[in-house]
Amino acid sequence: MKTAITTAKPFHASGKGNLGCLFGLLIVVALAYLGYKFVPHYTSHFQLKDAVNEIAVYRAAGIGAGSEKQTIQEQVRARAKDLGIELKREDIKVRQEEEKVYITVKYTVPVDLPNQVYNLNFEFTGHN
Repeated sequence: MKTAITTAKPFHASGKGNLGCLFGLLIVVALAYLGYKFVPHYTSHFQLKDAVNEIAVYRAAGIGAGSEKQTIQEQVRARAKDLGIELKREDIKVRQEEEKVYITVKYTVPVDLPNQVYNLNFEFTGHN
Protein backbone atom coordinates (compact mmCIF):
# COMPACT_ATOMS: atom_id res chain seq x y z
CA MET A 1 0.00 0.00 0.00
CA LYS A 2 1.31 3.37 -0.92
CA THR A 3 0.92 6.22 1.52
CA ALA A 4 0.57 9.63 0.04
CA ILE A 5 2.55 12.19 1.88
CA THR A 6 1.39 15.70 1.34
CA THR A 7 3.11 18.71 2.70
CA ALA A 8 0.82 21.49 3.75
CA LYS A 9 1.90 25.01 3.10
CA PRO A 10 2.44 27.06 6.23
CA PHE A 11 -0.24 29.74 6.76
CA HIS A 12 2.17 32.60 6.29
CA ALA A 13 3.53 31.25 3.02
CA SER A 14 0.31 32.15 1.21
CA GLY A 15 0.53 35.81 2.27
CA LYS A 16 -2.83 35.81 4.05
CA GLY A 17 -1.25 36.35 7.47
CA ASN A 18 0.79 39.30 6.24
CA LEU A 19 -2.23 40.93 4.63
CA GLY A 20 -4.26 40.68 7.85
CA CYS A 21 -1.38 42.14 9.85
CA LEU A 22 -1.04 45.02 7.40
CA PHE A 23 -4.78 45.71 7.56
CA GLY A 24 -4.72 45.67 11.39
CA LEU A 25 -1.72 48.02 11.42
CA LEU A 26 -3.53 50.37 9.04
CA ILE A 27 -6.53 50.53 11.38
CA VAL A 28 -4.30 51.24 14.40
CA VAL A 29 -2.52 54.05 12.52
CA ALA A 30 -5.85 55.59 11.42
CA LEU A 31 -7.22 55.53 14.99
CA ALA A 32 -4.01 57.06 16.34
CA TYR A 33 -4.19 59.85 13.75
CA LEU A 34 -7.84 60.63 14.58
CA GLY A 35 -6.99 60.63 18.29
CA TYR A 36 -4.12 63.03 17.60
CA LYS A 37 -6.50 65.37 15.78
CA PHE A 38 -9.57 65.22 18.08
CA VAL A 39 -8.47 64.46 21.67
CA PRO A 40 -6.71 67.81 22.33
CA HIS A 41 -9.89 69.71 21.45
CA TYR A 42 -12.02 67.61 23.79
CA THR A 43 -9.43 67.96 26.56
CA SER A 44 -9.45 71.76 26.19
CA HIS A 45 -13.26 71.73 26.14
CA PHE A 46 -13.51 69.87 29.46
CA GLN A 47 -10.87 72.14 31.03
CA LEU A 48 -12.83 75.21 29.89
CA LYS A 49 -16.04 73.71 31.26
CA ASP A 50 -14.40 73.29 34.68
CA ALA A 51 -13.03 76.84 34.55
CA VAL A 52 -16.47 78.28 33.67
CA ASN A 53 -18.08 76.46 36.60
CA GLU A 54 -15.35 77.83 38.88
CA ILE A 55 -15.92 81.38 37.60
CA ALA A 56 -19.68 81.03 38.16
CA VAL A 57 -19.19 79.83 41.74
CA TYR A 58 -16.78 82.67 42.59
CA ARG A 59 -19.02 85.31 40.99
CA ALA A 60 -22.11 84.07 42.81
CA ALA A 61 -20.19 84.16 46.10
CA GLY A 62 -19.10 87.73 45.38
CA ILE A 63 -15.42 86.79 45.15
CA GLY A 64 -13.47 88.49 42.39
CA ALA A 65 -13.41 91.83 40.67
CA GLY A 66 -16.99 92.72 39.83
CA SER A 67 -19.90 90.60 38.78
CA GLU A 68 -20.95 92.51 35.68
CA LYS A 69 -21.67 90.42 32.62
CA GLN A 70 -18.86 92.02 30.63
CA THR A 71 -16.31 91.26 33.34
CA ILE A 72 -17.44 87.63 33.48
CA GLN A 73 -17.29 87.34 29.69
CA GLU A 74 -13.76 88.73 29.64
CA GLN A 75 -12.68 86.33 32.36
CA VAL A 76 -14.08 83.37 30.40
CA ARG A 77 -12.41 84.59 27.21
CA ALA A 78 -9.08 84.89 29.02
CA ARG A 79 -9.33 81.31 30.37
CA ALA A 80 -10.32 80.04 26.92
CA LYS A 81 -7.38 81.82 25.32
CA ASP A 82 -5.03 80.17 27.84
CA LEU A 83 -6.42 76.82 26.66
CA GLY A 84 -6.01 77.69 22.97
CA ILE A 85 -9.72 78.29 22.33
CA GLU A 86 -10.66 81.47 20.51
CA LEU A 87 -13.99 82.84 21.75
CA LYS A 88 -15.87 85.95 20.74
CA ARG A 89 -18.05 87.89 23.12
CA GLU A 90 -21.13 86.61 21.27
CA ASP A 91 -20.09 83.03 22.12
CA ILE A 92 -20.55 83.69 25.85
CA LYS A 93 -23.96 84.40 27.39
CA VAL A 94 -24.20 85.38 31.06
CA ARG A 95 -27.45 85.29 33.01
CA GLN A 96 -27.82 86.24 36.66
CA GLU A 97 -30.86 85.29 38.70
CA GLU A 98 -30.86 86.26 42.35
CA GLU A 99 -27.87 84.35 43.74
CA LYS A 100 -27.34 82.14 40.69
CA VAL A 101 -24.95 82.81 37.82
CA TYR A 102 -25.38 80.93 34.53
CA ILE A 103 -22.66 81.10 31.90
CA THR A 104 -23.43 79.52 28.51
CA VAL A 105 -20.59 79.01 26.06
CA LYS A 106 -21.12 77.93 22.45
CA TYR A 107 -18.27 77.63 19.96
CA THR A 108 -16.99 75.66 16.97
CA VAL A 109 -13.49 74.31 16.42
CA PRO A 110 -12.44 73.36 12.87
CA VAL A 111 -10.38 70.16 12.63
CA ASP A 112 -8.30 69.76 9.47
CA LEU A 113 -8.51 66.26 8.05
CA PRO A 114 -6.84 65.14 4.80
CA ASN A 115 -9.96 65.43 2.60
CA GLN A 116 -12.08 67.90 4.52
CA VAL A 117 -12.47 70.20 7.48
CA TYR A 118 -14.62 68.76 10.27
CA ASN A 119 -16.32 71.24 12.62
CA LEU A 120 -16.58 70.22 16.27
CA ASN A 121 -19.51 72.05 17.88
CA PHE A 122 -19.39 72.58 21.63
CA GLU A 123 -22.06 74.06 23.88
CA PHE A 124 -22.44 73.95 27.65
CA THR A 125 -23.77 75.94 30.58
CA GLY A 126 -21.81 76.40 33.77
CA HIS A 127 -23.46 77.54 36.98
CA ASN A 128 -22.98 77.63 40.73
